[in-house]
Amino acid sequence: MRQKYGNILLYFAAAVLMGVGIHLTQEYRFYNIAVNDLFIYDWADIWAKLCRTGGFATLTASFLTQFFHIPFAGTAIVTALYLLVARIFAGIGEKLSGNEGIACGSGFIPVIFLFLCLDNDYYRFQGHTGYIIVLAAVYAYISLPSDRPKLRYAAGILSIPLLYHLSGSVTAVYAICIFICEVIRNGLKGLLALIYPAVLALTAFINVEYSMVDSWEHALTPFMYYSWPSTYNFPFTAWVLAPVVMLLVWKTSGFKMSERVNVWIASAGFVAAFAISGYLYSQVHSRSYYRLIQEQHWASEGDWDRIIETADRRQPNYLISYLNLALAQKGQLVEKLGYYNPQPVSKVMFPTQNLKTGLTLQSTVYLAWGYVSAARQAAFDADMVTPGMHNPQQLKVLVLTNLALDAPEVAEKYLGILDKTLFHRAWSGNMRRLMADPAAAEKDETLARLRRSLPQTGGYVRYEGLKGDMRDIAAADPSNTILAQFYTAYQMLETLEER
Repeated sequence: MRQKYGNILLYFAAAVLMGVGIHLTQEYRFYNIAVNDLFIYDWADIWAKLCRTGGFATLTASFLTQFFHIPFAGTAIVTALYLLVARIFAGIGEKLSGNEGIACGSGFIPVIFLFLCLDNDYYRFQGHTGYIIVLAAVYAYISLPSDRPKLRYAAGILSIPLLYHLSGSVTAVYAICIFICEVIRNGLKGLLALIYPAVLALTAFINVEYSMVDSWEHALTPFMYYSWPSTYNFPFTAWVLAPVVMLLVWKTSGFKMSERVNVWIASAGFVAAFAISGYLYSQVHSRSYYRLIQEQHWASEGDWDRIIETADRRQPNYLISYLNLALAQKGQLVEKLGYYNPQPVSKVMFPTQNLKTGLTLQSTVYLAWGYVSAARQAAFDADMVTPGMHNPQQLKVLVLTNLALDAPEVAEKYLGILDKTLFHRAWSGNMRRLMADPAAAEKDETLARLRRSLPQTGGYVRYEGLKGDMRDIAAADPSNTILAQFYTAYQMLETLEER
């Protein structure tokens, strides 16, 4: 009974501490994930994902991340998943040695490296869901009767290709763990379980050979869970630690520990993991990039005051873009042009080498200018490079710009996608009402402003350069104060450069 209450207290304390730490370090990354992984409630789309290798993990991740735009939802979901990882390890330890506390405490160590994965913008969340799926499968395998080897081997051989299809390359963790389990339980006879890695290799070969997976690197490493060539040391470490924890727990099977000692060991493991994760996070965290996605979120919410209030006079050039837009929204861009680190307006469109965030910036700024054709192109490109197929913010820009350019049939295509979402269908319904009522559309502030901004010579890019297009938009809509400030700032900076 004491151990039960001790475990409850441990998991409660772990949930609170992890929740606070995760929220403070990842709050805006969750918002960023939410707009880059759109879950579509469409059976054809769902079935198509399930038919792909790793599709179930992808679908599960996408379903969860759609809630990340709700404050604290991402923190709560990720914290629950990390506690689940530790709990599964505790269950595995109980099966192998009876020392649940060591397994639980050790199980928090892989969580460190799952947490660090989140700091990489190219990492896809299905790496998390896939990891949990295979851990649960390891626990299920260990729970099979130890006196029925034929049943275990049949289950192991059949489950590897099934898990590979459901979760992807992280199935390598499962194959290695259940092989180790057989060796632990049966000694040399357990070497027969080498068939498991062999089945894994055969499954990977078939997937690569028939182009279901891009390459061997994707097929057997965490590279499958990245949308761009990038480091995958952290998920790889989490993979390696799973069998290491199993071996560590098995080695302690000769030590009989009291319930209280088990709880204290589990608590010590959590505290160590919490401290290590804090230190490693401080070493790898990119403050400038995190600041960029903060400003990206504030701009999408129209929180211009916050962007200005938190700005630094030594603001780096690649972070000046949203600040310029915020100042223009407040009518202060020309007045404060030299107050912050100045940069020619023609160059503020490309804040980082990250293509996705650069295009998102372009579509946001161009839409504010009323530069309809350029905003549409940037939004289309940003949506195309979105890891989760579609970005709802960019779909909305595409709807607005196509309606402004009198292309309702194109806007309808994007509205059809938003209709199948949980949190954006209301916006889509409102746009449809505007399309059905031209008088109401003329009164809509955003649409009316975009239509007024179209130059007399046409609404499309005319390859006259940014300055020429800005001049024509300003002439078409003298009331467009945002564009007017940028145009004036551009001229002022151009004059300074000439001097």
